Amino acid sequence: MAKRSSAKMTHDELIAKMLTDPAVCAEHERLECGGFVLLDEILAARHNTELTQAQLEINFV
Repeated sequence: MAKRSSAKMTHDELIAKMLTDPAVCAEHERLECGGFVLLDEILAARHNTELTQAQLEINFV
C-alpha cells in the first residue's frame, strides 16, 4: 500500500497534479468543452432569480 504524504495540498495544487495524467487531462478538457454547460445555465438562472436551491427544486418537481 502506498504511504500517504502528510503534506497538505490546496485544491488548485491537487488539480494541477491530477492534470499531469493524460487520461485525466483529456476528460477534463472534454467536460470543459460542454459537459457543464447545462449546469452553468441552471446556476446562472438560479442566481439571477435569487432562488434558493430548495425553491429551485420545487419548481422542477
